[in-house]
Amino acid sequence: ELRLQKRKAKKTAALERKAIKQYYPSPIDAPIIEVQVEPQDDAPPTREELEAKATELGIKFDGRTKDKKLGQLIQDKLGE
Repeated sequence: ELRLQKRKAKKTAALERKAIKQYYPSPIDAPIIEVQVEPQDDAPPTREELEAKATELGIKFDGRTKDKKLGQLIQDKLGE
């Protein structure tokens, strides 16, 4: 008797949860909207960009040269 009551209570609770469940549309079926985004160049230059600019300016460096030092060498060369 008690087991049946628990089973019925569980079943009604499950039905109540199912009744108030919110459904959201699938993003797979949604139309694709293309948006043009202007790139923002607020980030500091990458290591590859620094190396390319240093090579272009004829600055000697190696793998131990830190990004900050390489950036400073480039600034000094451009300031001449």
